[in-house]
Amino acid sequence: MPITYHVHNDGHTIIAIASGVVTSEEFVEYEVAHATDERIKSPLSELLVIKAGALRNISEDDIEDVIRHRKEQPNPPMPHKCAMVISLGDAQSWDIAKFYEGMVKLHYPKTIIVFGDERIARIWLGIEEQDIG
Repeated sequence: MPITYHVHNDGHTIIAIASGVVTSEEFVEYEVAHATDERIKSPLSELLVIKAGALRNISEDDIEDVIRHRKEQPNPPMPHKCAMVISLGDAQSWDIAKFYEGMVKLHYPKTIIVFGDERIARIWLGIEEQDIG
């Protein structure tokens, strides 16, 4: 799967990487997988690093589909912070991430911010190296 994630810090931290070319089905699969992962606990910090071009096939309609699928899940969304890191110069992924950021604000108890720098994103989330060891 082009989006992989690992759970750290006793279930309080998710670090995910989107690489290759992500399809809408794979984006939905990622959202559902970590939403239903029993290892994950509140309060949660999620770092989603999106490699260059990974979201090139994702549209605003696909993001709306992701939101719809999340609403269909039996467990309510967990309040958490999410930092999406977009590769510099990847305007398509940046636009989709910003659209996703806006949609999430409307539908979930989740704070999401799009960053261009992973170090700054980690600082905002409070993720330190010892948290992911």
